[in-house]
Amino acid sequence: MSKIIYIANITLPSERAHGIQIMKTCEALVQNGEQVELWITNRKKAGEGRGFPDNIFNFYGVKRKFPIKKIPVIELISKKCKAYFYLESFSFLIMAFFALLRKKGDFIIYTRDESVQFLKFFTGKKIFWESHMVPKLDFLIKRRLKKINGIVAISESLKNILINKYKINNDKISAAHDAVDIDDFSDFLPKNKARDFLGIPQDKKVVLYIGGIVRHKGIFVLLDVAAMLGDDYLFEIVGWFVHDESDLAKKYVEDKKIGNVIFRGYIPRNDIPKYLSSADVLVIPNSSLNEESRAFTSPMKLFEYMSSGRPVVASATTTILEILNEKNAILVKPDSPEDLKNGILKIFQDENLARTISENAKKDVQNYTWIKRAQKISAFIKKGLA
Repeated sequence: MSKIIYIANITLPSERAHGIQIMKTCEALVQNGEQVELWITNRKKAGEGRGFPDNIFNFYGVKRKFPIKKIPVIELISKKCKAYFYLESFSFLIMAFFALLRKKGDFIIYTRDESVQFLKFFTGKKIFWESHMVPKLDFLIKRRLKKINGIVAISESLKNILINKYKINNDKISAAHDAVDIDDFSDFLPKNKARDFLGIPQDKKVVLYIGGIVRHKGIFVLLDVAAMLGDDYLFEIVGWFVHDESDLAKKYVEDKKIGNVIFRGYIPRNDIPKYLSSADVLVIPNSSLNEESRAFTSPMKLFEYMSSGRPVVASATTTILEILNEKNAILVKPDSPEDLKNGILKIFQDENLARTISENAKKDVQNYTWIKRAQKISAFIKKGLA
């Protein structure tokens, strides 16, 4: 197959999950025998001032390296200007276009950036778009989607939405959920040792959430559950990114005098298995009131949770139900603190149930590795090029 140039208007390294997803996708494609080159921006790295290392591969634990090219973009002194995003995105697109013109040899373009689709009109190169949501750019949507060579949707639900809304042929679109690197999430500490390492009390019932501190992820529902369950339970909240709702969540806890919640903020990626090891229950309280959370997302933490051997309690949203069922998780009604509370309590009330669903989840997640995802994407691209 032709070389794959993955174009992403992002800065790496970053605390955002899309950085992990892109790097792991590229690594897995390389492991699958593809030639891959990643093009990103030359903006100041997202972790400036927070101790992020310069080595992108080390930061993400990527062992199979590939070329990374940095595309220059226009940077404004004030990034708070509403026009900044559009100006920066446009400059990235223009500079990527000229870089593509200078690129020798046969290659295809792979991207999850909607704006990169427009390069199809000007370069004539074959483009495959990884869709994480319904297109937001109204301009020429149907023409763009008709012109590009293939779409990889992040979930079956999103795939069906795109087919029905934009009349896309079934053979032009495939679904590929996110995944986990089993090697990265296989060496878990005993619970007591993990808690000693992290300074978590041994006598608490620990409920762990890892991910974005935003409403549509169900964070405020989870905080309400913490208030219901009281001091025997400790709710560990791990995650942070720019422009999230961490400050609102902390104020919510303060105003309601919820004393059993700890916000850990951003943690290095290689510490995540330690937190998973420390927990009694892992939760995914996604909201069904938000379309992205309900019908688009394929959270990487779900697959990392499943690999940990810890029981998972999750909202029964459309996309979550594509992976989880009553045999490998406790499923609860979304947006209901009472249902989420009862789901968590089931874990502590029935040790056999907790053990059974944990073991089943660990077996099931073997079907959702980055390499298996890359194999599926490679096969789909080859089919689209035929």
